[in-house]
Amino acid sequence: MSPITQGQRIFFAVICAAALLVAVLGLFNPEYLASIFTWLVLPPLHARFVGAIYLFGAVFMAGCLFAKQQAEVRWGVQMIGIWTGMLFIISILNLSAFGLNLLPVQIWFASYIIYPIIAIWMTFSDSASMKPAALSGPALDAWAKNFLLAQGIVVSLLAVALFLAPEFMSTLWPWKVTPTLAQMYAGPMLSYGIGSLVYSKQDQWLGVRSIVPGMFSFVLATVIVSFMHFSLFSLAELADLLWFVWFIVSSALLGVMTLRSLKAV
Repeated sequence: MSPITQGQRIFFAVICAAALLVAVLGLFNPEYLASIFTWLVLPPLHARFVGAIYLFGAVFMAGCLFAKQQAEVRWGVQMIGIWTGMLFIISILNLSAFGLNLLPVQIWFASYIIYPIIAIWMTFSDSASMKPAALSGPALDAWAKNFLLAQGIVVSLLAVALFLAPEFMSTLWPWKVTPTLAQMYAGPMLSYGIGSLVYSKQDQWLGVRSIVPGMFSFVLATVIVSFMHFSLFSLAELADLLWFVWFIVSSALLGVMTLRSLKAV
């Protein structure tokens, strides 16, 4: 059994705290988050959805902190690198939207430069952590593997489309969203999608215990905030209908997976 390093735990803790701050502000004080994120147009639904995305990051990092074996968090550092590295690239592509003299903007850029660099350094300095390792406990059911695989494909493709064609995707989004914000969604979504793909390769429930509760938190929070702002949706439109069906079904399946993974020993 290969233990999680102290450096990894510190990194997970820092990312957890940062993500939790954005999650709490977005979900419970969306107006304040919008006032901080001056480079984005964030009405309450948008801010709460951002909060739901970062809730996934916070709960996932908490799961990594409580994990005991490298095999449970094998891709955690790399997912941080994808999330933060993509946001840095997207921020550079939309540099005119930022007021670089503002402290929140400076913190944003400092964070999204430092975090991916640390993730890259940790990946190459500790390549042993990426090697497959056997885990004990009940086998991961085929339906759970298939769901994670399907979710990974769908969300990864969505992320690529948001990154490459934000103007077009903003016209398809279930509610009104700017191309800049649509592109910003690509970073977290790509991390979520690739994470779902790689964790679908795990063979035991213990192997997905660190990430599944975070995924469940994200989809359930998205369902709740969507119903809070239900008047902004039109179920006569296909995108809106697919939005609710996907997140409600995902909440049910990931809820079951969370319970199963937390019971794994």
